[in-house]
Amino acid sequence: GKAQSSTTATDYPLHHTLFMQRAISSRRALLPKSSRGLSSVAADWAFPVPVTFGAGRAAELPAKLRERGSNRPLLVADKGLSGKPVVGGLFDSLAAAGLQPRLFGEVDANPTDLNIVAGAAAYREHAADGLVAVGGGSGLDAGKSIAMVAGSGRSLDELEWTRPPVEEMSCPPLVLIPTTAGTGAEMDSAAMYTDTSRRVKFCVAHPGCTAQIHVIADPLLTLSLPPTLTAWTGMDAVTHAIEALSVDSYHPMCDGIALESLRLMHTWLPAAVADGSDVAARSHMLAASAMAAVAFQKGLGAVHGLSEPVGAVHNSQHGLTNAILLPHVLRANRAAIEPKMDLAATYLGLPPPPPGYATTDGGFERVAAWLDTLAEQLQIPATLAEIGISDETAEECAAKAVANPTGFTNPLPFDAEMYSGVFRAAVEGRDRGRLQ
Repeated sequence: GKAQSSTTATDYPLHHTLFMQRAISSRRALLPKSSRGLSSVAADWAFPVPVTFGAGRAAELPAKLRERGSNRPLLVADKGLSGKPVVGGLFDSLAAAGLQPRLFGEVDANPTDLNIVAGAAAYREHAADGLVAVGGGSGLDAGKSIAMVAGSGRSLDELEWTRPPVEEMSCPPLVLIPTTAGTGAEMDSAAMYTDTSRRVKFCVAHPGCTAQIHVIADPLLTLSLPPTLTAWTGMDAVTHAIEALSVDSYHPMCDGIALESLRLMHTWLPAAVADGSDVAARSHMLAASAMAAVAFQKGLGAVHGLSEPVGAVHNSQHGLTNAILLPHVLRANRAAIEPKMDLAATYLGLPPPPPGYATTDGGFERVAAWLDTLAEQLQIPATLAEIGISDETAEECAAKAVANPTGFTNPLPFDAEMYSGVFRAAVEGRDRGRLQ
């Protein structure tokens, strides 16, 4: 991953630079008509990290960096986004404000240890004093990892989240700018990457990094996301909220946030997929995604426990993998999560399931039917086989899932046999949809 030149990010369409301008007081006149009247979903939040939220607020990026003493930021994005207008507009806004940015756009869709080492080298070569990470989970996780490695001089292994936090941690100012509503990776320091030699996903995190985060959540930057990625990343957020709610520990704050996140997504995820230019839908989805990420501070479960090894082995899209696995894990967890699903079904106002589901009593089948209907509506593939994954790696992925700490907070303990069974069912499409 060679760092890209900082002199190539120019010549982007006018409307992308317009809403990047510093004149915040007049930004409403610069927005698409569909985004006007959205003052009720523009706000500044202090919890759990500082968040600047609302349409057009990416224009505040230069000021946010200057407030934090950064004049030479490294701008990090993945390969698919680095040449797009959203990154070009941000880069140009920094240069126009007199800052000296450099673009590092060599991040893979599933960030790797090699990407992070290369990004840390680019940070040092630029003598950077801050970092801006842009994108979905790829760019955001890579940016956070690069900041932690470059700022501290520590290795990824030393920063692994299950280890005691390293002392005397130095992390530069971080501005995180999501362009998808899915991972919620902007809400804390935790960052996933793939160890290329072991074909395993690991997570790095540090409270010293969290303290340096400022989020700019601008729904206008999500408008160009195509329907497929809108659906896949949205289902990642749905999975976060469902799994966080299902974790068997007492945390009513996280449970409440998870429920409200699900309510927003119940309404606005189909709308955002149907019309990507609907700024209200994009705004509420961006908020719901962040909320689901806050909720899973409580923990996740076996969907992520298995999807992370599947992604490491097969390089599959994370949200899509979650969406395919979710109904199978939901059913495997049924005995432990029925009270929580009753709560979710009531809060969302879900109707009784259609004929063919196991029972019309209780909330579990109502939630299961909603998730099945949502997946069909969003055209989520029904099986892992449809995305090119066979059962040949079932045992390998199951073994890695058992060792994956992300799944340790699943409401029921999963052994390798259970993970393998879920994997094979997801390949074949068994135990999904209208069950006897």
